[in-house]
Amino acid sequence: MMENFEFTHWFWFILTLVLLGLEMAVPGVIFMWLAIASVIVGGLVFVDAAISWEIQFIIFSILGIISVYAGRTYLRKNPIISDDENLNDRGARYVGKKYTLERALVNGKGKIRIGDSLWLVRGDFESDVGTSVKVTGSDGVVLLVEQV
Repeated sequence: MMENFEFTHWFWFILTLVLLGLEMAVPGVIFMWLAIASVIVGGLVFVDAAISWEIQFIIFSILGIISVYAGRTYLRKNPIISDDENLNDRGARYVGKKYTLERALVNGKGKIRIGDSLWLVRGDFESDVGTSVKVTGSDGVVLLVEQV
């Protein structure tokens, strides 16, 4: 089957597009570095089409290892810093804000409404509906509150 298939520069350029598509679909910042290796091999094959498929894969493997290592090293030294430090921590976004209890705090558990969602809250006190509480932290999807 392999004797009928040629690894031309088009193979490597299409592989580059597939790897970049995977990078967008799957988090992890790994496929981008392999795409760089793939486009380099595609460029080499474009310049010299006589490179055998075995050598192409060896070059791709070596460049892939080098680019992944270089990329990881670069990102370790220069981490991506977000303008919003609580981007993926919704509970932390509400710390310090005051809300009204939607459901009474009984046995240390109750609910508050934030926007169109009800959030579970936990506190060291008992309180009725309508009491104002302040969010002091979060424990997973449960907000920790204290009475205002």
